[in-house]
Amino acid sequence: MLPSYQNSVDLLNNVANTKLYKDLIIQLNKDLNLTSIDIAFLEDYSPTQLKEALQKLIKELIQYDFNSYSNLLYRIDVSEKEIQNIESSDVDRYSENATFLILKRVWKKVWFKHQFSG
Repeated sequence: MLPSYQNSVDLLNNVANTKLYKDLIIQLNKDLNLTSIDIAFLEDYSPTQLKEALQKLIKELIQYDFNSYSNLLYRIDVSEKEIQNIESSDVDRYSENATFLILKRVWKKVWFKHQFSG
């Protein structure tokens, strides 16, 4: 059973303590690539580096390429309802919450894949 997390840092710090942290970064990069977003996160990023880099990317997509942002959410399969529930007119706060939802969903995919693969 997946535990619940308070925020992106909490999630990533807990995942970093597992052997699946690298898999999370690989899956995130794969989803970005499949959405034609030309960026890849390094597999040796610390949890803080990953969170900050992803949040910066999400903020830029929201501000300058909303279509790519929407496509990424769809590709990763982030709940539209959860995205709509983010209440914030502040783009920094909004991108922080969106980053958390993205990381939660990517982690869930990686965790399930690991649990149910041969």
